[in-house]
Amino acid sequence: MKEYEAVVIGAGAGGYEAALELGRAGVKTLLVEREKERIGGVCLNEGCVPTKNYLESASFISVASRAQKLGVIMDVKGLNLERLREETIALKTEIRTGVLWMLEQAKVQSLYGEASFVDAHSIEVSGETISFEKAIVATGSQSRKLPLLPIDSKKILSSDDVFELTALPKSIAIVGVGAIGCEFATFFSSFGVEVTLIGRGSQLLPHEDEDVSKALLRAFKKRGVRVMTSATISKAEIKVEEVELFINQGEPIKCELVLVAAGRTPYVEGLNLQNAGINRDEKGFIEVSPSFQTSQSHVYAIGDCVNTPGFAHAARAEAKVAASNVINARKEENASVSPSAVFSDPSVASCGLREKEAKARGIEVEVKKAYFKANAKAKIHGDDSGFVKIIVCPKSGIILGAAIIGAQATEIIHELLLAIEKKLTTRELKGMIHVHPSVSEIISYL
Repeated sequence: MKEYEAVVIGAGAGGYEAALELGRAGVKTLLVEREKERIGGVCLNEGCVPTKNYLESASFISVASRAQKLGVIMDVKGLNLERLREETIALKTEIRTGVLWMLEQAKVQSLYGEASFVDAHSIEVSGETISFEKAIVATGSQSRKLPLLPIDSKKILSSDDVFELTALPKSIAIVGVGAIGCEFATFFSSFGVEVTLIGRGSQLLPHEDEDVSKALLRAFKKRGVRVMTSATISKAEIKVEEVELFINQGEPIKCELVLVAAGRTPYVEGLNLQNAGINRDEKGFIEVSPSFQTSQSHVYAIGDCVNTPGFAHAARAEAKVAASNVINARKEENASVSPSAVFSDPSVASCGLREKEAKARGIEVEVKKAYFKANAKAKIHGDDSGFVKIIVCPKSGIILGAAIIGAQATEIIHELLLAIEKKLTTRELKGMIHVHPSVSEIISYL
């Protein structure tokens, strides 16, 4: 039986970050992942990296349109999806190689295979028993399954399957109006695919404020995306050439492909958590304390397998806290504000307290807005839609939350994130001198 001071189960963004922290601190660490090609987890293989690479290709369509208005002569003929797929595979391979190199430098040992708990201090991987003093579970998530839309990877796709397509469909129905659904709606509609976006809730991006959702809805309608909210799918019929979706008892929607993008669920099957006495909540997430300890104090859990924001950057922040607690035997908590980002067009980002949360909790706030229509650089870029809003304490003037929809939202949000972290007031933030012209200059208009 091999013995380790620490074992990390799962090599996604949170898992390999935790392993690196432990290894660099001199802790004898084993990192377990199903197979070498899964290093990087969902983020690298089917999530953040490939999605944003696909969206980067889509962004050139709007850039080309703007360039032509400015007198640049160019001819955009469409998309070679097979070539984009190959380039994305090469990108993932390059990043994975870099991660493996960092793990090697940190003296982290790797083992490939399915891990399952034997008891609270040992796991089994491919028939081999490993004992540990402490462990961090970072097994991530998997695509949510819908009974009426079983994934067959042919007509009914998961978000993972999109990256296996070698040709664009003529039409696609995307089930799910969260970040994943909205990003894929942006990608497909950019290249002329007829997109229908379907959600059970009353708005796009259910976790964002209503005004942000309405602004995104207007933008999607402008680009030809059909949006159906408060929609219930009663039946799906798969035919040779198309799929028919019956919604709200109305006429069926006909499309070439259906993409199920209804969120993700924790990936913990096969871990045999019960053997280690590790508890899960009613939604299947591993229960953790604020310091990411499970019901077994020497076992920690982070990332998508726990009920915290499902972002790679959140998982990495949690990894640093959990690893520090393993190394220093402390109970530190993650006190940082975690931003959210949606790389749709227009892009959306937010952090801190949302307006609807303040109302639900009875917190008195003041809302300030600035619109990109007054921003010169946004106009130069060719997109002056959207706005920045901040949620402010009316007594102190301290900024409690922020949301952006529009040009470079996923970059500008960091300035507001810093303001919230450091408890800056509106006056202090606006007092900073911003470059003119710049998109971030919009902060000074608040």
